[in-house]
Amino acid sequence: MTVTETQFLTTDQLAERYEKSAATIRKWRVVGYGPPFYELPRTEAEYGTPRVRYQLHDLLAWEETNGITPINHF
Repeated sequence: MTVTETQFLTTDQLAERYEKSAATIRKWRVVGYGPPFYELPRTEAEYGTPRVRYQLHDLLAWEETNGITPINHF
């Protein structure tokens, strides 16, 4: 199963979940904070769609491990 076949969130969706800006989520990636993410190769992402994805099961595990309760649920 590839990343594109699993349930995932984009950076914008994750930012909305935590009521943060997309820039904050991108900064988390740079400094090594936040849930695990995947960057799709250009050949796997449709043109104009986000390449960085957060798999739902990884996101939920990260939230549980770090005691994080999202502000906006699914």
